[in-house]
Amino acid sequence: MDKEIAVIKKREEQGLSSMLVTIVADSGSAPRGSGASMIVGETGLVAGTIGGGMLEFQAIKEAQQLLTQRSGALKTYGLTKDAVAKLGMVCGGKVEVLFTYLAAGEANSQTLARLEAVLAARQAGWLLLPLSGLKLGFVDGSGIYGLELPLGKTEITAVKTQEILETRLGPCYVRKLENRSRVFVFGGGHLAQEVVPLLAHIGFRCIVTDDRPEFSTKELFPAAEAVYTRDFKNLSGHYDVQPEDYIIAVTRGHIGDFDVQVFALKTPARYIGVVGSRTKIAAVNAKLLQEGFTREDIARVTAPIGLDIGSETPAEIAVSIAAQLIEKRAGKKS
Repeated sequence: MDKEIAVIKKREEQGLSSMLVTIVADSGSAPRGSGASMIVGETGLVAGTIGGGMLEFQAIKEAQQLLTQRSGALKTYGLTKDAVAKLGMVCGGKVEVLFTYLAAGEANSQTLARLEAVLAARQAGWLLLPLSGLKLGFVDGSGIYGLELPLGKTEITAVKTQEILETRLGPCYVRKLENRSRVFVFGGGHLAQEVVPLLAHIGFRCIVTDDRPEFSTKELFPAAEAVYTRDFKNLSGHYDVQPEDYIIAVTRGHIGDFDVQVFALKTPARYIGVVGSRTKIAAVNAKLLQEGFTREDIARVTAPIGLDIGSETPAEIAVSIAAQLIEKRAGKKS
């Protein structure tokens, strides 16, 4: 969503109107689920995607037409067997697509500015899109922007992910925009260099740390949110790890992995993963037991890290790690 908001704001500053196209409900085997969005301008797709294919093609054409009419709309695409064949798609289901017309000018500038600031600061907020397809609103801890409050702020902020709420302004799609999970990557070698850009591409915020200056530079990790050079034995007090965060130990040896695990097991991280052979993992676990950690503590650690897909090269192992983090983020179990 960060990119879409930035694009809308830039277009508004250039005097260009935009159409925010959002899937607000889906059923069956739709190409992408609720919350998927894209930005369409007069010449076509500008940013984002709602799944590609003929559905997206038709939605872009609809958005362009609505832009000329300066109007919004809610459209249902019934992906039944016959409709799927007509759309040239391989999946069935039904999607409701909201076309939100955002006119150039001052009407949305304050809302967009606040939205962009909250997203940049990784704070929580709630995007409000009336199903009329006109204008957008935003709610965060500091106030309400863009719309006359359609219902109690408490009711809006109770939305955990996304929901359509009935309001005195009519039905309104509410989507929570929140702090994306962070992945603390300890180790800056070949595997980290493969996994960080991949994780960043799929929406994880990466913070990289290595104890070697040559392996902890922003040039080596341009996709990382931050890069640090620190001794693995002195990590405490430097990182505010939250329950939604992940920790990955991919250091150059078992000593570094041990130090990272000592730190990680004292945090509430939802996932701790360690790369390495079973022999190395067993040796590190034995040392952790000697240090006073329990078997229940050690059970929090996923080792070896990643899904078992037969990966061997750093690039392949990075894919297995990314897949496991996606699985964990989605609440799935192997």
